[in-house]
Formats: sequence, structure tokens, C-alpha cells
Amino acid sequence: MFTTLAGAVMAAKVHFNQMKYPLMKKRDRGVAECIYQNEVEKIEATEKYEKSKLPESGYMTVEEYEAKSRAKTKVDIKVEEAQIPKDSNMVYVPQKTFKLVKYNDPIGSPELALPRKLNFDRQINAQGIISGDKTMLVYPAVYYYAETDCTSCDLFLIKLDPALTDTEKVMRANIVQKEDKPLISTDKDIDTKFIFRTLTPIDFSSDNKKLVVKEKVGHRHDGIWQTDLWVYDFETRQATKYPQVRDAIINYWAEKEGIDFDEKRWDIYPLGFDAEDDDRVILSAYAYTGDVPKFLGTWSVGVNGSIVKPEDFEGVNIPVSIVGYRLAEDSVKDASEVEFEAKRAKELEKEENKKLKEAEEFDKKVKKLEYERQLRQMDMETMMKIRERKLQQKELKKNSGKSKNGSTS
Repeated sequence: MFTTLAGAVMAAKVHFNQMKYPLMKKRDRGVAECIYQNEVEKIEATEKYEKSKLPESGYMTVEEYEAKSRAKTKVDIKVEEAQIPKDSNMVYVPQKTFKLVKYNDPIGSPELALPRKLNFDRQINAQGIISGDKTMLVYPAVYYYAETDCTSCDLFLIKLDPALTDTEKVMRANIVQKEDKPLISTDKDIDTKFIFRTLTPIDFSSDNKKLVVKEKVGHRHDGIWQTDLWVYDFETRQATKYPQVRDAIINYWAEKEGIDFDEKRWDIYPLGFDAEDDDRVILSAYAYTGDVPKFLGTWSVGVNGSIVKPEDFEGVNIPVSIVGYRLAEDSVKDASEVEFEAKRAKELEKEENKKLKEAEEFDKKVKKLEYERQLRQMDMETMMKIRERKLQQKELKKNSGKSKNGSTS
């Protein structure tokens, strides 16, 4: 029914528009068809133009629907940066400001806590470390498995936007931008109940080509069992674990004092890279044999040769480089600053709305001019076809007359 009605309306429009052509032009069937085709195309162009002036509707053609509903690839999807909405009419609201501070300060202090919310969220993204050149951020993602009440961890990398300021590039970093493959991963075995495994970045090397990481393995009801040392190389994209560090400390104290570490609780504490040599990592060790932990010395391990050697047993501070940064709260914006920003935001919003309105009006004018030009072009092409048709008819008539005269003579 609707199709029939639409066809009747179209025919009425065409018939009405044809009335402006001289009757003599419509007596020729070819001219009439040419005029009719032109009027149909003009009506379609008019309907398309009128539709373009209206807001987008849910009523669309199959082709339009398929174009809008096609699947998007990762290349098509652009990550939208999370931004705090700003109200141009806002009054003073305390707003925190942030700054970058040294991450590994004091040395060896970075620790990864497991908050109770992990049991409900099943995953948390802990605070990351920013490289010394502020080009990348590395953060741990901790996963909780309720079936066995245990955890595992991955360490991910996010490249920071070089076009932003140092603070902005960190605040706008989004986990959607992380590299798919983690730098380091703990064991994902979840068969043993209450086991936790975490990764904590310690610091970058001074050239930002390597990263020291500590892996803690323990039991929820028994505390930390042991800490292992990892180093990730950003040039080779390889992560190396150094179990020989623990073996060297065990052998040293077994030979020196006959201590059996199988019956003692002890651990290592990675501190960072040697301030004078990026190829060596400094760490300390303690044994918990009584009320006061026993200092087991400061040690170093070669990143390349994996050679472990003692550095000090007297508690002397070994120079350790402090390279990476973390995001920390700085202060709160002053009321006058917020009010000034609100006033300026309102002015900018007004200017932006004015520009948008002017752009819309300009776009409407361009569409109208293009539509009128299209109609004139259609009329012109139709008149050219009619003229060609008349010339052909005239030529045929002339040739017909000649042939009659020739046959008569």
C-alpha cells in the first residue's frame, strides 16, 4: 500500500513539473521520455537534499544500516582519552594537582600491597613506574582467583604521548594503550590454595634500557616465602630471572658460619642499579633468626655475566641510582584560579558554540548551492538532449524530403 502511494505521489510530482515545458516538446515521445527522466532525477535530488537538512533518523536504507553496523577493527577504533568533564558554570570545588616524584626513594622502598578490594574486583592495576626519560610507564596487574584464594601477576608497558607535558602524559595514560604481551608474568598455577605471586618494579637503569623487578612468592597465612630478582631488557625484549643470587648467599653463609638456610627464614631486597655501573644490580639480604633481623650483606649481580659477588657486610650505603618517577598529589587549586578557569571556560564555550553555528550555516549554504547547481545541470543536460533530438528529427525530415523528390523525378 505504501509503495503504491509513494509511486502515485512521485507520478503526480513529475506530471506537475512537466507542465512548465512547452506542449510542442512533449508531443515527441523521445522528448517526453527525456523530460520525464529529468523530472524524476530532480525530485530524487530534492528529496535527498531535504533529507540532508534533517537530523539523523533511525529510519534508513539497508545500505545505510549495513554501513553503520559493520564490524570495526582495532585500526578503526581510536582510544578516547578519559577526561574529567568541566562545567563552565562551576563554583569553587577543591581540585587536586599532581606532580612527578622519584619512585625508588628511599631505595628499595617500592612495595606492592594487596588490598581487600582485590577479592571483590578480581583484578587491580597497581601504581606504575615512569621511565627517567618519561617515554614509558610500567605497571603490575594483579589477578585474584576465588576458587583457590590465590593470585598471579603480569607486568605491562604503556608508551606515553610525547606531545603532552610530563604530568599530563602520565595522567592520560590508559590501560587500553598497553602492549598486549606482558613484559614479565608470574606462574599462573592456581591449584595450590592461598599462594600469592606479585611483581613489583624497582627502578630503571640510568639509560632507561633495563628495569629491575622483584617477584614475591608467599602464602596468605604464612607470609612471604621468598623474593626473586628479575631484569627486563627493553632492547632485546627479554626478561631474565636470577635464582643464582639466592644460591650464592646460601653457599657463602653455609661455608662461613655453617648456617643451614633450609631451617631459617630469610629474604633478599633488590635496591636498584649500581650508580656507577648499569650492568650491575645492588641488593641486600636479611635473616629472621630472632627479634632483630640479621644483616646478610649487600650484594651485586652482573646483568650480563650473572656473576654474584658480596659488596659490603658492615651496612655501608652502596651508591644506587634513582631514575624512575611516580605520580603523587601535589596540592589543591586556589579558589580564584578555579573561578578564573570557569570564567574562561564559559567564554571559550560561547566562542565554540558560535563557531559551530557559523560552520553549520556555511555548510547549509554550500549544500543549497550544490543542490541548485545540480538542478541547473540536469535542466541543461535535458535541454541539450531535446535540442539534439530536434536536430535529428529535422535532419531526418530533410533527408526524407530529398528522397521523395528524387523518386518523383
